[in-house]
Amino acid sequence: MTTVFAVVLRAQGNAQLRDTASALYESADNALAAKDLHGYISLFTSDYEQILIGKNRDGIRELIKDIFDGYNTMRASHTLLSVTRAGKWIKAIVDVKIEGRTRRNEWEIVTQETRIDLLTREGGALRFARSTPTDKFRLANVSGQTYTDNQAGLSFSVPAGWLILPYQIQPNMQGQGNVLVLAPDGVSAALFLYVKSSSPIAKRAVESDESFAKLISSPDVYKLIKSETVRIHGLEGYEIESEFSMPLQDARTRRRRRVYLDADGLMYAFCFDAIPSTRWDAVKDGFQSILDSMSFIK
Repeated sequence: MTTVFAVVLRAQGNAQLRDTASALYESADNALAAKDLHGYISLFTSDYEQILIGKNRDGIRELIKDIFDGYNTMRASHTLLSVTRAGKWIKAIVDVKIEGRTRRNEWEIVTQETRIDLLTREGGALRFARSTPTDKFRLANVSGQTYTDNQAGLSFSVPAGWLILPYQIQPNMQGQGNVLVLAPDGVSAALFLYVKSSSPIAKRAVESDESFAKLISSPDVYKLIKSETVRIHGLEGYEIESEFSMPLQDARTRRRRRVYLDADGLMYAFCFDAIPSTRWDAVKDGFQSILDSMSFIK
């Protein structure tokens, strides 16, 4: 009887959670359709940001304002696919479609994607706290704290309290799998991807990516900490650790550890970001445990 009662309570709780999340997305749809900028931004927490990218609530405000200015009429649809509790967050997976009517009286798609939103309560209401576009087909690669990608030939696990979020940044590029891992601080994150390659490219690729980080960083912020060859789980590669900033996104200094490894026909890349850099000591062991957990699938 106790077990049955617990199941009923859990089902009621899940239904209430879904209803609350659905109401938030309905409010977002209504605010977008009404071109209500203030109403839409009020649905975001004061510390909202896009995971890893760092775009905050002010950045979202500027983006949405530009969209409103460019279209006569708006319409939006958020279709909630799932909602679950994930530590301190409520994790929602949602299909998003936003359209605008042009001055030629034609509807065009502004954005269409599947997104993971991390929701939390602020000011007595459920709000958007973190978000990232996702590949819903690779969500099936996540089992608890382990991500297994048979196409990439790789599996890894993350510590308790860390979230695995299959990531979609370049949907038109084939042969790449992007996975975000969000640290418990809700800001620092790891990014994994792989690239098909017929020859070893790890050193060249990591140095090229580091050169770009140095280029975009404020000159007085950039600092190279480490640059060396590595051998991890039998794979040769290259590692660079540095501090830099991304002024176009935010003013925070990041500390990033890049580990790029050459495999048979593939290059694996891990980027570990402590945001801000002062969080490095709090997250570096978690980053290392992800590397240590790697296993390869034939």
